[in-house]
Amino acid sequence: MKPPKEQVDELYDFLRSLHGAERLEVLEAEAKKFLEYLESLDGFEFWETKPPREHVGRVIVDGVLQVGKDYENAVREAVRRILEFPAAATVSGFIRLLKERELIELINFKTEGTKKDLLAVAEFFANKKIDTFENLREWLKPEENRDSLMTDKSGLSGPVFRIADKGADYFRKLVGHWDAVAVDSNTKALLAEAGVVPRYSRKYTYKEKRTIVQLTALLRPTRPIDLDSIIYNYSVRSKSSVQPSGRTKYCIRCGRKIARSANYCPECGTRQGGN
Repeated sequence: MKPPKEQVDELYDFLRSLHGAERLEVLEAEAKKFLEYLESLDGFEFWETKPPREHVGRVIVDGVLQVGKDYENAVREAVRRILEFPAAATVSGFIRLLKERELIELINFKTEGTKKDLLAVAEFFANKKIDTFENLREWLKPEENRDSLMTDKSGLSGPVFRIADKGADYFRKLVGHWDAVAVDSNTKALLAEAGVVPRYSRKYTYKEKRTIVQLTALLRPTRPIDLDSIIYNYSVRSKSSVQPSGRTKYCIRCGRKIARSANYCPECGTRQGGN
């Protein structure tokens, strides 16, 4: 989807204020290089993501569990399960469920540490007077609120769970902000392969890498949130293609784990190749 000009202008103004005009020009040059590389990759296709489900419990479960865990093997099913509880669609309802039910009943996770982490994030939002999905989406729009979600400012932390830059941006992505990009290991790997940012390099800060991806999307033009999902799903497909054959595979479009014999993905309906 091509983003509206007013949104693009607003994002450019923000990026200029964040980095300065000269630095932004450097990042734009890197974005052009990154786009050229992505378009040269076999099977790298641009497509539009679906609007997110308006369910606060989904956002919190996904945002918390994805830290330090294998998403496809540990997180995706937990997210699906919490969506079966309409009461968890609001912050207050989600908190009530966490206090009244065992976590294994809700998302098939057993650890008390995970339950405490989920409750801590939910109560953090509640203290910000957030209850509905729309409340959460609006609150996560400004950069200062996104920044305040990080552990060094919010205090949100657990044995594995903590919120750093990537996690804070991931929450923005989960509520569907069009400009959201969460720079993860998959994005860093492609940036390195493209010769933009060497792996483990400090050439650019996290937010500069995020800006490179945002600008790459605008050059297409497409929405940054779409490019972020495309990069993740392309990376999942690439990893699964080199793994030994088994009973499952990943959808060529949305990345969901599906039966190896499936001709169509039950999530997005895309026909699978090679069947």
